[in-house]
Amino acid sequence: MLLPVLCSVVGVVLIAGTQLPVLGLAITNGHCQKNISVKYQVPVTKNRVVGSGNADNYVVYEERVRWDNIQVCCPGYRTILFGFCEPVCQEPCPMHSYCGEPDRCHCLRGYEPSHLHQQPVHRHHQLTCRPVCQGGCPEHSHCVAHNECQCRPGFKDASSWFSLSLRCERIQCGHEQRFDPARRACVQIEMSMEELMQRVADRLAKGLETEATTEPEEP
Repeated sequence: MLLPVLCSVVGVVLIAGTQLPVLGLAITNGHCQKNISVKYQVPVTKNRVVGSGNADNYVVYEERVRWDNIQVCCPGYRTILFGFCEPVCQEPCPMHSYCGEPDRCHCLRGYEPSHLHQQPVHRHHQLTCRPVCQGGCPEHSHCVAHNECQCRPGFKDASSWFSLSLRCERIQCGHEQRFDPARRACVQIEMSMEELMQRVADRLAKGLETEATTEPEEP
């Protein structure tokens, strides 16, 4: 009868690099093979002489050792559902990215690294993932999410409800108004007292100049 008992582990690691698509992401299974020793006992029949030279059989259990391979998560990975191993990033990955390798972030599908970082980087705060809009965005607009364009500040969407394409036109503010990008609306121009006095003086000077150049009518 075999009575296996697990004991200390002595390991040889073999990396299995399969990648599986999960929710649109590529998650490496991160499995490694670890070689462990397993102690067990086997029954052994022995003979002994008893009494007047009669032989007596008896059973003893002797210890044996065998080596088995078990599947575990590789260093830098942790176990999740269904036996999969996911990579671990010690620091949170930035927006629109995920932990694709141990301590390495990758941009989500539909996003790409900025031109400064074309490859995934170890320092997470250096990674900036920008959205990708297939075919680009119309004039005066920019890509704000995957395949989603938005008019730039100072412009508004002038497309009709039945039109599928975005059309941006400049926002026309009224007299003495300017466009505020933060509010995304036209606001009244605020002037300091010095600016107000200067504007009044300019208008008075312009009025006097016009009056001086006007010829008097003959009686």
